[in-house]
Amino acid sequence: MRIILTISLCCLCISFANAQTTKYFKKTFGDPYPFYEAGHSVHSLIDGYLVSGYSVNPNPYDADAFIVRTDLYGNSLWSYKSLDTTTQTGIFSSVNLIDNYFFAGEFPDFVASATKGFLMKTDSAGTLQWQKSIGDGISNNGIYNIISCSDGNLVMSGWIQDTVTQNWHGNLIKTDTSGNVIWNRTYQGTYNSAITSVIELANGNFALIGRTDYVLGSGKVWLLVVDSTGVLISTNSYFVGGSTPTNDFQVANSFDLSLDSGYIIGGHAGVDPNLIRGLIIKLNSSGQVDWYKMLTANSDGTGNIWKSRVTRIRQLVDSSFVCVAYLQTGGFQPFKMLLIKFDFYGNELWRRSFNSVSGQDTYGYDFDLTADDGFILTGRTENATDAELYLVKTNCLGFTQPPVSDFSVIWNGSTATFYNLSGRADTCIYYFGDGDSAIVLLTDTTPVVHTYAGSGPYTPYLLAYACGEVDTLYQTIYTGINNEYELIEKSFTIFPNPAADKITLSCIIPSNLTEVNLLITDLTGRVISSNQIQGNPRELEIDISYLNNGSYLVSLEHNGNILASRKLMVVM
Repeated sequence: MRIILTISLCCLCISFANAQTTKYFKKTFGDPYPFYEAGHSVHSLIDGYLVSGYSVNPNPYDADAFIVRTDLYGNSLWSYKSLDTTTQTGIFSSVNLIDNYFFAGEFPDFVASATKGFLMKTDSAGTLQWQKSIGDGISNNGIYNIISCSDGNLVMSGWIQDTVTQNWHGNLIKTDTSGNVIWNRTYQGTYNSAITSVIELANGNFALIGRTDYVLGSGKVWLLVVDSTGVLISTNSYFVGGSTPTNDFQVANSFDLSLDSGYIIGGHAGVDPNLIRGLIIKLNSSGQVDWYKMLTANSDGTGNIWKSRVTRIRQLVDSSFVCVAYLQTGGFQPFKMLLIKFDFYGNELWRRSFNSVSGQDTYGYDFDLTADDGFILTGRTENATDAELYLVKTNCLGFTQPPVSDFSVIWNGSTATFYNLSGRADTCIYYFGDGDSAIVLLTDTTPVVHTYAGSGPYTPYLLAYACGEVDTLYQTIYTGINNEYELIEKSFTIFPNPAADKITLSCIIPSNLTEVNLLITDLTGRVISSNQIQGNPRELEIDISYLNNGSYLVSLEHNGNILASRKLMVVM
């Protein structure tokens, strides 16, 4: 018997599989073919989620800023498209500030043969307030990241192109909430450089992450610290692991402050765009590398990877790190969106993969924490002809479904050995039916051995917990029994009895017994039906609608021996 409960502080509520829930969902947004949508930024709000990215119409080629505002169930409340036919607009980052939404990105203007960073503002209903080009007004530039500052203004990071050398430089721009530029700073690295992400520090300074020395297949992770006016304080570049045939360039896409005043950095490394691996670097407070790791195909560190990227990373209050990424394990394998959790030392704790339809490419670009300690992820999912913005809500363990309790038990006399087969849970509790219990972690695969004081039957059960939900599975065991025939005799029941159309047979049949037959006979011993029981089901539904009113014997037979019999009354 199984019970699924959702636990809150004030009540117990039964969770129905088909009911709409705020804890889990997978949603896609976008127009039908030929439009192509993707989500690059997501924010968790009090009453829902804000997702932004772009929508592409390939014929004729046009890209528009695309924004979706949902409720807590993932249902769209409103959506916005810029519908500009002269420029290709893509949102890469957004911020929520006092019920006004700010979006930043870049738009290549093919009419003017230029690329410009932009900043746009909508109100909470999705009505466009204004859109402005952000930059020096001369050079090509783009914006990758936007944050709100402690003084109420906005800071954006990205790149700007040198009009002489044509190289890219890192760019940091501060504006007020009307889009007026307060200051605009350029940071020259080696060859091509860019700032992909910015964080405000507690002292009002800013930490910047990105790439530098990016040319001809080479590149390094770039970390800068600037003061509150954007004046450079320090700069460092990193290349971990040494140059190899599969590790010629390294790029940082995202970073976060760590609890030890260092940084956790997510990005990718590789030799060319067709062979890249997700990269994570942990720096200490002195800017030195504590550890680094490359993503592998499997969570245990094994397996090859064709392509992968870590696109967003952050630290949680328990000191662990969580990142969103995407991964392809071979040239003909689909991409999968990943959510991965590591401990403080870089050991992988769990990994979840997502796709909307099996076999379709699915990419993860951003995530945020939710009020129920879960995660909201966005990216895109695509097939050969279409792509849509993808939005996934998980619980605190990264699952999109509730926990499942399951276990098997083998006993010999008074000793029972329990094997935990549960899924999508973290902590499990056995209640053995005699007053004793045991707590186990799902990651612990060691069987639990329990000795009963007397003979059965007992009804142990297992609770599987995950993020405030629990699933329960009950089983009946018969200790003190040392042979299979006695076990079957004690556990065999039929119900209902009397019955009319159907009965349910309940019995424990040891797995080593095969070719067990179900016999229905009249009281003279005449066999009315004989059917072999397939497998070892705990319960089996039997059709008896063909029987006339009267008394019958329902028996289990093995190798000519009757193992157990029960009298059945048929009353139509």
